[in-house]
Amino acid sequence: MSQLDSPPLSPIGETLRRVTDELRKVTRRLERVDNAVGRLVFDAASPKGPHFHDLQDLDRAKQEVAGIASFLERLARDMPAEWVADSNTATLLIDLHELAASLARRDTNDSDAEPDEASDCEMFGT
Repeated sequence: MSQLDSPPLSPIGETLRRVTDELRKVTRRLERVDNAVGRLVFDAASPKGPHFHDLQDLDRAKQEVAGIASFLERLARDMPAEWVADSNTATLLIDLHELAASLARRDTNDSDAEPDEASDCEMFGT
């Protein structure tokens, strides 16, 4: 494979920052789900019931995703700029187009922009 045929490479630190941004988006989405589910089952679930433990698992998942994002963000700060990887090819394994596109992008200026929430629910149709 010639250099003209080789896939574009991105600094690993930049790639880790993009992954961190996406994990933070998932954390915010999990917070909204956690709040909505909590309101729905709060009255029906006793602390001894199985649904109460499911809510605790959802909260734990949210904390885990946020923790992984912080971990990767810290690693990204220490990555030498000359360490590069082919993040475009890696994103071919991701089924969600919007997520794959976000992870593959070159600039990180609009990393805090979240997709329109209406697009998140297309499968439910209205």
